[in-house]
Amino acid sequence: MRIALVHRDLHAVTRGGIGTLYRALAPRLRAAGCEVTLITQHTHSPLELEGIRVISLPRTGDLEHHRQAVAAALASLAPDIAESSSWEAETLHYARLPRAARAPVVIRGDLSAATMRAGLPLVTAERELVHAADAVLAVSGFAADDLASAYGIPRPVVTANGADRDRFRPGPVTRPAGGHRITLAPDATAATSEPLLSGSALPPWADPGGGRKRLVWVGKTTPMKGWDRLEEIVRDLAGTAHVTILLGHAPALSRITLDGTGDNVTILQDLPERDMPGFYRAAGWLLSTSRWEGFGLAVAEALACGTPVLLPAGLGMAPELLAAGGGRTYRDSGDLHAILAGGPAPAGTLPAALDWDATAAAMGVYQALRERRKAA
Repeated sequence: MRIALVHRDLHAVTRGGIGTLYRALAPRLRAAGCEVTLITQHTHSPLELEGIRVISLPRTGDLEHHRQAVAAALASLAPDIAESSSWEAETLHYARLPRAARAPVVIRGDLSAATMRAGLPLVTAERELVHAADAVLAVSGFAADDLASAYGIPRPVVTANGADRDRFRPGPVTRPAGGHRITLAPDATAATSEPLLSGSALPPWADPGGGRKRLVWVGKTTPMKGWDRLEEIVRDLAGTAHVTILLGHAPALSRITLDGTGDNVTILQDLPERDMPGFYRAAGWLLSTSRWEGFGLAVAEALACGTPVLLPAGLGMAPELLAAGGGRTYRDSGDLHAILAGGPAPAGTLPAALDWDATAAAMGVYQALRERRKAA
């Protein structure tokens, strides 16, 4: 079976659930005997996976142009199955073709653009795509319910995300092999940048002192990730906790006042993937401030490393992520103070159902779609 996976941000160094999912899924599909092609946009850190073809389209922020390029690439490739994320509706132009002129289209849904208030163009395109698709999958039960409610479609099949348990597991705390400590400018770019290999001891690898707890936070300066909430919590927990932030690259969508120069916060960027397990293991807790998560990759990776997590009480994914224990929910900084001042933290435990191997359940969906097309 020839399978094309489409996502415009597939890099050798990446963060983000769907990009990480496709990087984990492609080798599993190949091991099952499939011919796998990844279709992405040009990147300075190209992805190389053994036995898997990568097609790099020109990088553009014009989604209509990109969708047309994806449709042309898929038409030339002629796969048996074409899959993409629902986000940005990359396969929309291809899905608009008559079914006899294209492969079955599978859409992998995270949290809906409607729930994330992403703007009418993205919501409209995503709604059209999930209705045109031959099958819709969801990365969690919460995402499945959200997509069905937002767009009036049957509840998608859940093929849960997970974590690479060979890499993310309890183990020793290691010093970083790369990355930078930064301070932030008001536009969320790095005002200063210091290589972590400079020899200086930096949290969370060094004890923050003063009896403070070591917390880590992973995300971008967006309302979805709750950057505004994080800024408030960092200030409220001064003297109680040191927060190490691993920040992704994104335009500032929230006001930036937490610049990283204070004693109670460290901001890191571009940490190599091999350093991520040690980053999680060194922390007392992983802190999430997210308003919405279709899955919560950083939370899952921390739990797999044995690190407990602190999740907002209103986070829809919290029950699935905490199904095996391994963390607490909180309502405000007062709750966080009480939790951190309480007894020993629980050991992080990632629920067994959240596993990359479970994503291979999509094979059954692919096979059913191919057989249905043959019989048509």
